[in-house]
Amino acid sequence: MDRGRDAYDRAMSETREGPPELFLIDGNSLAYRAFFALPESISTADGRPTNALFGFASMLVKILADYNPGGMIAAWDAGMSGREITYEPYKAQRPPKPTLLSEQWPSLPRLFSAFGYENVREAGFEADDVIATLAEQAKIKGIPVMVVSGDRDVYQLVGDGVRVMTTGRGISDVKIYDREAVIERWGVPPELVTDLIGLKGDTSDNIPGVPGVGEKTAAQLLQKFGSLEAVLDGVDEISGAKRKENLTNHAEDARISKQLATMIRDIPIEIDLDAVMGVEPERSGLRDFMREFELRAIMERYENQVADGEEVPGPSLEQEVEVEAVEGDPSELPDGPVALAVASGGWAGAAGEELLKGEMALGELAGALGGRPLMLHDAKSAGGGRHGLLAAAASQGEHLVLEHDTFLAAYLLEPARRDFDLVELAADAGIGIGAHGETDGDGASQQLALDGVGEEAVLDPAEEARL
Repeated sequence: MDRGRDAYDRAMSETREGPPELFLIDGNSLAYRAFFALPESISTADGRPTNALFGFASMLVKILADYNPGGMIAAWDAGMSGREITYEPYKAQRPPKPTLLSEQWPSLPRLFSAFGYENVREAGFEADDVIATLAEQAKIKGIPVMVVSGDRDVYQLVGDGVRVMTTGRGISDVKIYDREAVIERWGVPPELVTDLIGLKGDTSDNIPGVPGVGEKTAAQLLQKFGSLEAVLDGVDEISGAKRKENLTNHAEDARISKQLATMIRDIPIEIDLDAVMGVEPERSGLRDFMREFELRAIMERYENQVADGEEVPGPSLEQEVEVEAVEGDPSELPDGPVALAVASGGWAGAAGEELLKGEMALGELAGALGGRPLMLHDAKSAGGGRHGLLAAAASQGEHLVLEHDTFLAAYLLEPARRDFDLVELAADAGIGIGAHGETDGDGASQQLALDGVGEEAVLDPAEEARL
């Protein structure tokens, strides 16, 4: 078996062993990978792009489900700490952020916050520098760390208590590196990763390195000489006239390249890592965020894989409608569309502010409502499907006018959703109903639309018609 694969497998097998780790997330790196890994066509019903949000959220749920972190912090770029002054072309070749990613960018830290975790930016520093500093602070406190990034320079941080999770091309392809895995992969230990970059450069960051020196050659030189400076001092011992010439003429480029790749580990960041590790995140805003950006599949995955039976806060209620139905006859409903619900011989209709209920045979009900525009949820099944309201109307020769069906409308807007329960649809829109004005033990109104989400809530006809 390949020794590198052996190292990966060993690192993966150790994922759940030992004390909980602090996960330090490179927000910029993961956001870009999420954006380019998923189709740009992923969007909300009103056309807002969400592929980066979808991918970023998927990565977070995978981390939570598979690795059970003790805490998480996302670091974001807020400058380049003078690297662009040291070497003007540093990252200068990078194209501007794609428009569709720019539109999602402000919402990415919001997404991380919605999971209950903290975002950190430090003016004048890159996310890598923030991560390096937080990793050092964590080591002092004895908190094990997992750095999550797609950038290669983060391997310099690997050591006692620090591992790196590398994201691949997709959003679920990850590998975990400990010290041995870094050596197997790059041919040098973590402390020589910046020396390696100094020699070979890094085209993604426009770090020059030494012309003609690739990854394999750089690793061989460092294995022989032990450091970048030793390589430059021992040029006379290196074979190949062109290689000697390049190492001599570009020695300063190599030193600058190492400097550019070296992370800053002493930014004065004030953050209580013990608190980050010790507090169970408050996720009450997660549903609201997921509903806002229509990330239903991610929310379901979170509830199924992460919550694992724990009570997950429901969506916040923006509008509560009252259900106060009185006995009546369909003919007493005011003019205009009628929101209708039928079940077990009972019916209820809402028109304007009026909400009436009663008992009536389906054929008689169809006759009373014939010609009026009706709104139902799943009209095809109303009153019992093949033996329900529509069948009764047809047998009586009545023509029912279906103006709107919330079930069909929800399907057209989001055909991939798991189910189309009316309570859940309403909750997604921030609408709930009071359960007949009853109160719980503290006198608070029971909110059916909140407590019923995630289950098939049972509505009586009056509740369904009003909702």
